[in-house]
Amino acid sequence: MEENKFKHSIKVPTQYRRVAAVLKAALERKKSLKSLIFEEKHARLRGMQAILKQYIDNRGVIDEAITQTKILEENPRLSSALCKILVTELIFGRKKLIGESKPVLTVSQYREKLEANLGGAVDTKNIKVLKPRYVRVNTNLLNMADVFEMLAMEEWRKKNVADPRSYNDFLEAIRELEEDEYMVDMHLEDLLIFHSKQKHYWACHPYVKEKKLMLQDKGTCLVAELLNPPPGAFVLDMCAAPGMKTIHVSNIMKNKGKIYAVEQNIERYNLLRNMTNLAGCEIVDSINADALTIDSNRCPNVEYILVDPSCSGSGMQNRMSLDPDEKDPARLKRLAGLQIKMLSHALKSFSNVKRVVYSTCSLYEEENEQVIQRCLELNPQFKLLSGKKALRNKWNNVGNSNYKNIGKNCLYTKPDQDHADGIFIAILEKRQSKGNDE
Repeated sequence: MEENKFKHSIKVPTQYRRVAAVLKAALERKKSLKSLIFEEKHARLRGMQAILKQYIDNRGVIDEAITQTKILEENPRLSSALCKILVTELIFGRKKLIGESKPVLTVSQYREKLEANLGGAVDTKNIKVLKPRYVRVNTNLLNMADVFEMLAMEEWRKKNVADPRSYNDFLEAIRELEEDEYMVDMHLEDLLIFHSKQKHYWACHPYVKEKKLMLQDKGTCLVAELLNPPPGAFVLDMCAAPGMKTIHVSNIMKNKGKIYAVEQNIERYNLLRNMTNLAGCEIVDSINADALTIDSNRCPNVEYILVDPSCSGSGMQNRMSLDPDEKDPARLKRLAGLQIKMLSHALKSFSNVKRVVYSTCSLYEEENEQVIQRCLELNPQFKLLSGKKALRNKWNNVGNSNYKNIGKNCLYTKPDQDHADGIFIAILEKRQSKGNDE
């Protein structure tokens, strides 16, 4: 009895308590998971995200197993949120719990009942295609020859795919990657592709911590690639934080020219400044302001603009959201209103602009094709270029064909087909006719 008393006075490990507190707040709709994690100071961020992601991906079967085993009914003092986190870790995470606190011991005792109830079930509504690990080289700090030498020293094997190759052959080569192999992307010469099981290896790599290598999804890499500003250009990144695309643009420009990087939120602005400074971006002028207040007086000579506004995030495989997948029409309408305002501002407010790339991490046409359609109606001095042609026709997924002359020219990266997050990209170019000058 005394031994049990002593064990039950042991505190629940901090990481479980903090993750449970975040989950509880999110379930009570106090704030979004993303905001709560961003504010968290005490727990290891990566570990917190991993447990929450496991719970989100398997929420249905975890909640059902907890109900069926009556673990909360039989242990009324056990917190519901903590129970969900402990069950997630025990069944879907590390498959073991640390410590001997009462909640840990209680959930551990239900292990067989939980596993029997699950019966190997998977929440089929949330099946995710395993993405490879994408690693982009920050050429401000590292050249490709040194990267290949480093990879050889670490005993990685380079997988070569014979040219000329089709895009489908390339996708198949990714699927067949061995765990000790890597490939160079067929569209981006500075993007390396590793097996999905190498996510942790690269997350801890010193070159990543030093910003010599960037952990950046292929879909987001295509955005800067399709903007394609030459060295010496003047670029505006209207929604720049945390800075991944800004850094990529500086690489494409060979760190020559000027990038105005705008971010309204002060915390994200500070993150942007820190990221671009560490990444050796000598041409970035960071601006803490609302992008809608920025014009050619504050940012003169702008020729290329990147518009990557707030969106639903429906295309993100790792999105930290407890909301159901069904569309929220009211929210999409609000987002689309802001997106149209942002893109139209970019098209109207800079007399020297040549090219604008609009992107979202959404798969909803309300934020994508419909936004482009409306902005072209409002700004006939611009035309839409073919994203597929810009990728030498080595691409499969384009927009909705119901949008005449728009859908076919826009690009999508589809998680279940392109081994990348769901990203929408449209390239708008200023018409040459003098009659359309601003």
